[in-house]
Amino acid sequence: MEIDREKKEIRLLQEMVRIPSVSGSEHQIADFLEEEFRQVGMQVKRVMTEEGQPLILGILQGKKKGPVLVFNGHTDTHPVENYRGDPYSASIREGKLFGRGSVDMKGGLSAMLCGARRLADQGLEAGTLIVAAVPDEEFLSRGTTCLITYLKGQGIQADAGIVGEPTGLQIGRAMRGVSHIDIMVTGYPGHTSGQNHKGNAILQMGRVLRVMEEDITKQYERRKHPLLGTPIFNVGLIQGGEKPNVVAEHCRVTLLRRDLPGETLEQIVEEIRAAAASVIDENCQVSISESEIQKRPGKRRLPMEIESESKVIKTLIRAGRMVGGSELKTGMVPFWCDASIMTNEGGIPTVVFGPGDIACAHSPEEWIDLEQYQKAAEIYANMAWEFLHEGIQ
Repeated sequence: MEIDREKKEIRLLQEMVRIPSVSGSEHQIADFLEEEFRQVGMQVKRVMTEEGQPLILGILQGKKKGPVLVFNGHTDTHPVENYRGDPYSASIREGKLFGRGSVDMKGGLSAMLCGARRLADQGLEAGTLIVAAVPDEEFLSRGTTCLITYLKGQGIQADAGIVGEPTGLQIGRAMRGVSHIDIMVTGYPGHTSGQNHKGNAILQMGRVLRVMEEDITKQYERRKHPLLGTPIFNVGLIQGGEKPNVVAEHCRVTLLRRDLPGETLEQIVEEIRAAAASVIDENCQVSISESEIQKRPGKRRLPMEIESESKVIKTLIRAGRMVGGSELKTGMVPFWCDASIMTNEGGIPTVVFGPGDIACAHSPEEWIDLEQYQKAAEIYANMAWEFLHEGIQ
């Protein structure tokens, strides 16, 4: 019986990986999951984002009222242009399943669905489990934004959530936020037959980048969070000048900054502005603003942290102990994901917990460890059962 179930659960993941679902093309995987939810015996809701992307909800309702738990997994994947081999092969070698989306995060979503099936087979006595298959996480997180809007519209306040991103079966209870920041230096034109370094926006930007690397980095190192460490940034884009025989009047840099709880956009912008203004020529100008690159409509990618003693964490730890016999570790995750939206915008204490190694997400050869995948399914089921039945008479 166990062997048959394991085979079915692996086959489910293979079928999901074989369905192309790069961000913006999630309809086919949504149709597939809608049918799978129905076969489990869940109520199914299809909700469309404003951009027409499908959010599929599978709802497993217990016989009695009780807590509400949300499992969240995204259906979209990173692009496949640089993938080595067939990105949709779902082939298995040495206990690993390969293919785009296998670890990020069809593995987590499939394990959540398998956990829901185990609950349905047992017969849920109380509470409500919602499995949300959300689109667009890789781009603007419109799916989880839509999920929160839907839940609020239905008057549903969930008690906890889990986002199944790959954490190697460790519990992520905190993450840095993400800000995209534009730095624009405006110089002044001059003929290239004379030296005009002071008016050259590209050379002036070099000064700004140096002060960012040295002074701003030191400033950030003095601002340390016990779980998340310091703010960090990456300079990812630079654009400037018109042609070689014209002194560059404009230069723009876009950086990605990972923010700590308590930091505001205004504070971040002002710190960079002050540092930049201190090193550029007095006849040049500098402006700092939030970039439009991957900007969530009306929202920001905020940091997140939930209490280590929260019910969702304690229940997950007990469920992990039942499955593996060892203690699940809690800490931070180095990436940003939809758990921030669920916690900050939905008021749902949410952790990140899923099978696989985040290091091979988006890689030219993505894979997931199948032993972790099957453990995750069991942990999700055990955790949900205890969470939803605790205190129910």
